[in-house]
Amino acid sequence: KALSMSDFIKIRDVELPEDKPRLSVSRDLFLFACYAGTAFIDTVSITKANVRVLEDGDKWLIYNRKKTGTLARVKLLPEALELMAKYEDGARDTLFPLLSTNRVRIDLITICKLAETSKTYSYHSGRHSFASLITLEAGVPMETICKMLGHKDVKMTQRYARVTQKKLFEDMDKFIAATEKDFILAL
Repeated sequence: KALSMSDFIKIRDVELPEDKPRLSVSRDLFLFACYAGTAFIDTVSITKANVRVLEDGDKWLIYNRKKTGTLARVKLLPEALELMAKYEDGARDTLFPLLSTNRVRIDLITICKLAETSKTYSYHSGRHSFASLITLEAGVPMETICKMLGHKDVKMTQRYARVTQKKLFEDMDKFIAATEKDFILAL
C-alpha cells in the first residue's frame, strides 16, 4: 500500500498540465498525507487552529481523527509546511481547499499515469507511505508512529511501551535529523 521511494519521487516531481490546475491541488493533498500521515477526511477538515507551536519551538499538527476521534500529533516537516503555505487563504479556516474524495481519487489515477509509476495509488497510500517510507525507514519506533497516526488500536503496543510526549519530541527530532542527512524530500 505504501509507495516505493521511486514512485514517491515520480509523483512529487511529475510536470502536470497547466490547463488542469486541480491536478496540482490533488497531488499536493496527497503529498501532505505522505508528509503528515493524514487521512483524506482529516486533510480537508483540519484548520489553522490544529497547527500549534509547542515547547520545542516547532509546528505540530494536533487534531482528533474524524474516523475514530483519537488524538493524532505529528511534527510538521518543512515540506508539509510549504504545502500549507501554498494554500494559505485568510477567508478559509481549513488548511487546504475542499475537493471531494472521488475527485482526488480520479486525479490520482491521472497523476500516476503521467508520472509513470509502477502502479496506481489511492489517497490512503499516502498515509501508509508516511508510516513506512517516511518514518519507519528513518528509524522512528512503531509505537511513536501509532501516536502520530492517531491509531486507536495500540493496546498491545501500550502493554510494552508507553510513548510520552517527551519521547515523541525526541523521536521526531531523530526523524528530522535522519531525513536531512540521508535524503531530502523537498518539493
